[in-house]
Amino acid sequence: MKRIGILLFTLLSFGVAFAADLPDNVYFRAMKDEMQRSLEQLRLEDHPAPYYISYWLTHTYDVEIEASLGALVPSLYNAQDDGYMEATVFVSVGSDQQDSLGFVDTEWGYRRAEWGLGLFNGQTFLGYGTLRQRLWWLTDRAYLQAANLYQQKQNYKQKKNILSSLPDVVPSPSAQFVEKITPWTQPDIKGIQETVRQISALGKELPFVENFTANLLFKREDRYFLNSRGSFGQYIVPWQRMKLRVTFRQSDGKTSSMNYTFWLKDDSPAEMARARQEAQNLLARVRQAYAAPDGEAYVGPVLLKPRAAAAFLEESILRDLGKSKPLLLAYADEDKGAGKWYKKRHVRASTSLLTLYDRPLQRTFEGVSLARFFPLDDEGVAAENLTLVKDGYIQDLPLTQRPLLASHRSNGHAYIASQYGPREGLTNVFVEPKLIWTDQQMEEKLLSRCRELNLPYGYILHDDSPSGDLGIERIYTADGRKETVLNLKWDGNFASPRDLRNVLAVGGKSELVSNFSDKVIITPSILLQEAELVPQEHKPHRKPFLARPK
Repeated sequence: MKRIGILLFTLLSFGVAFAADLPDNVYFRAMKDEMQRSLEQLRLEDHPAPYYISYWLTHTYDVEIEASLGALVPSLYNAQDDGYMEATVFVSVGSDQQDSLGFVDTEWGYRRAEWGLGLFNGQTFLGYGTLRQRLWWLTDRAYLQAANLYQQKQNYKQKKNILSSLPDVVPSPSAQFVEKITPWTQPDIKGIQETVRQISALGKELPFVENFTANLLFKREDRYFLNSRGSFGQYIVPWQRMKLRVTFRQSDGKTSSMNYTFWLKDDSPAEMARARQEAQNLLARVRQAYAAPDGEAYVGPVLLKPRAAAAFLEESILRDLGKSKPLLLAYADEDKGAGKWYKKRHVRASTSLLTLYDRPLQRTFEGVSLARFFPLDDEGVAAENLTLVKDGYIQDLPLTQRPLLASHRSNGHAYIASQYGPREGLTNVFVEPKLIWTDQQMEEKLLSRCRELNLPYGYILHDDSPSGDLGIERIYTADGRKETVLNLKWDGNFASPRDLRNVLAVGGKSELVSNFSDKVIITPSILLQEAELVPQEHKPHRKPFLARPK
């Protein structure tokens, strides 16, 4: 399906005068009218008026089907032709110089001046009157919280003698992105149910498998955004994923389990056949693990395949690249949840063998829709593609309208996550190697390094957990033979920034590893010069009294 998006920029100061070219539908009519009324009339005595309001409406359609060992789980079939609607309202009071954002008054989280609430299932939510009433209700509560938060923030700054010439918000040009919203077409429910049932039934072929579940989710979000600075957006984000869960009993009586998630292009027969093949590959690994030996303590090079590499990157650098602007904390002197790299822009952050990009404007990877397509951010600023790390050094950080320095400008990476106001966040993270290595060359590089160290074997980690039961493979230096081993774990923390500076090679085929609303990660394999793996205790579980039903 071809869609055309239009991204425009303006430097107009909107106030309460909205653009004449807003999409003409019930969503924008309701948002515009209630926002204008609130900006003009909403007042609380002895408190600042609201000076900024934004509304998100998300119309979600989904179909989720699950089966276990050949039996459908009917309660998870939750498809509705008309989907369901969620509304998010954000209100700030004061002014750009001093507003109500960025203050945390308790250790339990940030009491943001934002409210989100699901609207009704069924066609009732589509009415203009229903939308106006719900937006009114949410705006009222968001304004009260913003007014209280503003006063607490001013008291805190006075108590701490916090003086700054920087404003709380640096306005950016407004942005508009509009594409046609096409009708939702529900997939073939009966056909998909049968496919999911058959995939889950593959687990019955292995007598030591106690559970094998297949869960298929088709989801589409139609997003509508409007703020009082003149930004608005209307676009579609679809995605599909299959999650496989397997539990099996090893030959010595211990139980192991694993979750394996991958993403699909659509519900075509070719993609359903690929899902079946992925399930067969997973069960082949279970068969290898049934009588696999326990791993032994090891210090040496380790090859992280894409899923393990993504987890390694998340721990070593990605987690600290966001949340650049620290919050003001009533209960502590330092915001330990803030990212660390904004203080270390000129410090070597990683190996020079890889480059990290953040690409919010990329919609797909190898035909699969990316969940973090982000044409304009949660402050209504046009999103920009960034080079995060190059030649080992931080190049760009995700930035919002909250300034870090005098020359600050937003690059459109504000993200309203759970329990937080707009903070700096990543979107679609791409890892690209400096040198082109194939998967075979990466393994040969691992074996070569092991021979230099006189090691009889090295290790390959496949899964996104440093102690995955099915994800650790031993590869012998003598002949390249591989075998699955169990019950090994990473010694200590999985990764640190120092580990990222000790990478031997980056390469192989890139894979879409994480495709969720908080972050997308696409990466090849990473070969570490040295890691330490140690055995972990794994006690046998009680066997069921009766054998698994046939």
